[in-house]
Amino acid sequence: MDLSKLTLGSKVVLGAGVLMLIDSFLHWQEVSFGPVSAGVSMWHGWGVLVGLLLLAILVWAVAQVAGFKIALGPLSPSMVTAGLSALLLLFTLIKVLTNDYVATWAWIGLVLSAGVAAGAWLSMKAAGESLSDLKTSVTAAASTATAAAKSASASPSGSSSAPAATSPAPSAAPGAETAEKGSGSDEAST
Repeated sequence: MDLSKLTLGSKVVLGAGVLMLIDSFLHWQEVSFGPVSAGVSMWHGWGVLVGLLLLAILVWAVAQVAGFKIALGPLSPSMVTAGLSALLLLFTLIKVLTNDYVATWAWIGLVLSAGVAAGAWLSMKAAGESLSDLKTSVTAAASTATAAAKSASASPSGSSSAPAATSPAPSAAPGAETAEKGSGSDEAST
């Protein structure tokens, strides 16, 4: 694990990410009554999602530094970092703007999340990728996942080779078939 081989973007992601993790345990919301003050850290409300995204980014970055090769379809490692970083920045912004009594540490956290996103963008540029490449890869991954989900739902989960049930006997009432279709739990009621 040679840290000198890291790109500038990877160093920025790791540095800003570790600083944001430290910042996350400080008061992001604070109320003061004279010499007494009380507050809560980032790990509250939307901050839980922000924290989980931050941990995912840091684990992903450390895995890349350690040399682990994790394939996520058509997405490159820098694209995964960029996507997670964009979500981190978005939810940190929501956290800061929707909280009351925002403390200085929250604004510092917002700046650090922007630093993580900037580092991810630098990593993409160093890999020769652009935002249009990210869009293309995400679209390809989504269509692959959709096709896999459709094929999984089309094939029965059991491996029985029995033929599928046939339609009701002709002597059944005309409304019986529509009643059967409407009784499934997957259909929305109107």
